[in-house]
Amino acid sequence: MPLDQHSTNVGRPRHERDTARMRRAAEAVRVGPKPAMAAALAQIGAAFDEAAAINAFKIKVERLMRLEPDHPALRARFGARADAVRPGLDAAVVVVERWWRDERKAFQIASAFGCATRLSLEILCELRLILRLMRFKRMEAEYDSGLAALCNVPIAMPAE
Repeated sequence: MPLDQHSTNVGRPRHERDTARMRRAAEAVRVGPKPAMAAALAQIGAAFDEAAAINAFKIKVERLMRLEPDHPALRARFGARADAVRPGLDAAVVVVERWWRDERKAFQIASAFGCATRLSLEILCELRLILRLMRFKRMEAEYDSGLAALCNVPIAMPAE
């Protein structure tokens, strides 16, 4: 993709970029004996390929990050694990990464026996991405305040 086309996607929301990607896939195949069918198949393929699944996951995580830390959905999803990731953002990333690897191995074993559930693995994937994004954006203060709100712990404010 040329650089000028890529730069137009930078400021747009992820769901708009995903829709534009599907339209570009359909437009790329509009030549041939049955252009409408080829375009429809290309658009369906782009809507359900691996990139679309990754974008859907990222959109889901972005929606979770827009919620307030004391929102009931966040409490239900991450509240049970919040106490174990108290030490700090960098340590939390390491702990959640270890949990995710262990859970992935357990899921593979359970899948071999036909009794696997993905819920805990999905929650850890979301938490892993949230923490890694917060670390990348240097959001240590937001992490501490969000964790305190999630765990119902008062934040120690400096005296002025």
